Amino acid sequence: MSTIKKPELLVKSCGYCGGCGHGIVQRLIAECLEELNVHEKTIQVVDIACCFWALDAMNLDGIAGPHGRCAAVATGVKKARPDEVVYIHAGDGASYTIGMAETTHAVLRDVPITMIVVNNAIFGMTGGQMAPATTLIGDKTTSSSKGRMQSIHGSPGDVLASLSVYNVEFMARGALYDIKQINTTKKYIKKGLQNQVDNKGFSLIEILSPCPTNWGLSGIDAMEKTKTSMTEIYPLKVYADRGDNA
Repeated sequence: MSTIKKPELLVKSCGYCGGCGHGIVQRLIAECLEELNVHEKTIQVVDIACCFWALDAMNLDGIAGPHGRCAAVATGVKKARPDEVVYIHAGDGASYTIGMAETTHAVLRDVPITMIVVNNAIFGMTGGQMAPATTLIGDKTTSSSKGRMQSIHGSPGDVLASLSVYNVEFMARGALYDIKQINTTKKYIKKGLQNQVDNKGFSLIEILSPCPTNWGLSGIDAMEKTKTSMTEIYPLKVYADRGDNA
């Protein structure tokens, strides 16, 4: 009979809000690194936001760059240390709004890194503001107090659908609202890391995640919103897999 053990890479508890998905993502990353046996040569790049806690929680070398510039920082790290496994743990606000240019150019250059974007449709740590690329129509935030309106704020977009038109190694979207989806998400993360081991190109894994604190919902209701409202706008699927066309 097998036993479930905490990954050894997780060495410290950290301050994620109750019901937040970042902690689940953090554990999945740790499990994948240990299963691939690459944790001794891995460097994490995190954003100055909720995922910043990972620097304390994970027993890895790591760096936090300027808010939203994770893709550029990770590109520099990979150029300087090409034999290391370099991954990004960042949010949707950082990756798709403030850092959209950096993310896009990493895709265009097919930089051999693994980018993991936690999409909770809001700026989490900086006060719960609307994330222009991802906040759903009607959602109330500190910067859209009457709810996001298309006529004023525009509409959210499927960033993976837009970026997957380029020649990219791997892009997929998973979610955290049940065990089945968590297991699928882990497979995506592991594939993205394996691509680096195999000297392949850029991998982007987006993960739909609840944010009960800034959504003003209970943990259960936040998970249900992730399952229903978010998946209507952000389909769960593989958008690009160059390995399938080899």
